[in-house]
Amino acid sequence: MPLEVVLAASVNILLLAFCLHLRFACASLRSVNKATGQDLLGPDARRVARAAAEIGGSAVEAIEASLPGAIAGQRQEVRAYVAAYRELIDRILDGLGQSHSDPTEVQPGGPWRNAVLEREAMKAPFTDWVGTLGLGEGTAVALVASLRELLPGAEPLPRPPRRRPPVWDLDEQAVARFFRAVLEELERPRAPFERIRSLLELNQTELARLFGVRRQAVDNWGVHGVPAERLEKLATLGEITDLLAAKLKADRVPGVVRRPAPAYGGRSALAAIADGDQELVLAELRDAFDWASAA
Repeated sequence: MPLEVVLAASVNILLLAFCLHLRFACASLRSVNKATGQDLLGPDARRVARAAAEIGGSAVEAIEASLPGAIAGQRQEVRAYVAAYRELIDRILDGLGQSHSDPTEVQPGGPWRNAVLEREAMKAPFTDWVGTLGLGEGTAVALVASLRELLPGAEPLPRPPRRRPPVWDLDEQAVARFFRAVLEELERPRAPFERIRSLLELNQTELARLFGVRRQAVDNWGVHGVPAERLEKLATLGEITDLLAAKLKADRVPGVVRRPAPAYGGRSALAAIADGDQELVLAELRDAFDWASAA
């Protein structure tokens, strides 16, 4: 065989080997770099901050953009900040849940947990996390630090070295106004889909699946409202939620809607709703509760 043919074949083999090595190396690097909920439970505050920023995504960016105006007393920015903070809570909890085989391990406290975490929106901007890590990442890490105090077996997040307090040019009255504005926003009647999510114990991804949309769309509904083409389904879901709340104890509802049932063709109520059969679910629940009352 001519020498140039042998050399050409050898070069091709080496190039193929190099490309395969590079492909697997890049895949490994992507796997290593992708943040998971487990990264939020580590001891290094900087790594926790990077993970929280990646998992929080646009919510962290929205906090970064809205917090200065919210602190300055601009009501629209307060509303945007609170909406972003609530979204951040959902994303952090989703991330933790996806990193555990048993998501209940990272769901302490039930409904009161979210209420506690939401109130941290008032305190977070004045923590040294914000002073050290910046508005977006600092707020996200302050939230993670508060959440870790609620998780069974989780270690408190160690403070970073050379930490700095935040620098705000505010007097006491301005801080009090910010607290009041955030609290008022938190206490405003929540959107109907948020009540649905709370009673059925849905995360943001599960709620989006019920409507056949991406999670980002549901995130936007909290700020801009539910689009007209989804209102009919939302109304039916509201009736289902009202019926379950009236007939069952709150702690039983999440299990009931997740249990497969012959009435829904072997699906759960949530799966049937996601398939567009919410009217079937409502009718079957009414019949079941009417029969139970008659019996």
